Amino acid sequence: MVGITLSAEQIVQAPPEVRRWLEQQIAGTLGLFRPGPAMQPPERHLVGCDLEHARGILSEISGLLPVVSVFFELGREPIGVTGHGLRALRLDEMARHARLQAPEQVVACLRAIDEALQRVCGVSDATLTAVDGAGHCLVADATAHSILALWQEIVAARGLERPLAQQAVPYPAGMPGPIGSQTNEAPGAQA
Repeated sequence: MVGITLSAEQIVQAPPEVRRWLEQQIAGTLGLFRPGPAMQPPERHLVGCDLEHARGILSEISGLLPVVSVFFELGREPIGVTGHGLRALRLDEMARHARLQAPEQVVACLRAIDEALQRVCGVSDATLTAVDGAGHCLVADATAHSILALWQEIVAARGLERPLAQQAVPYPAGMPGPIGSQTNEAPGAQA
């Protein structure tokens, strides 16, 4: 058996998957239980968002970078899926990915996203997400797929499908290119 000692700072800085695993190990050892996502349908009806509505929402929130970041978090791989067509995401992971300081900030962004949806749809009680009491965000599977499709559409439109290392980056005439490449000469230039 091997023992490892981690400081509180190391645990806080660990990726969510590692923290979740540590949490499960400690809870199992101490006989504690942490509730999973409430995978029952939420009290309020969640709207399944199609690609056109996703575009409209993005247009409404485009000037609010944290809200845009949380919006695209809704298209991430979930921690759980139900037969009701719902996905569960962890608010703490969404906060980390969106570079926010707390899950409460994610919840505020989710409210802004719901307000944008209401303006786009013209329905005052429409909502894309629900938050359970255990730190999870529930979103319709159709919405997550639409947001992911929108993200992929944006990436493709910007020509970012390939990693930068594989893209041809033009260098000004006469400037040396990357190490190991031939110098860039102006078209028609004689060596």
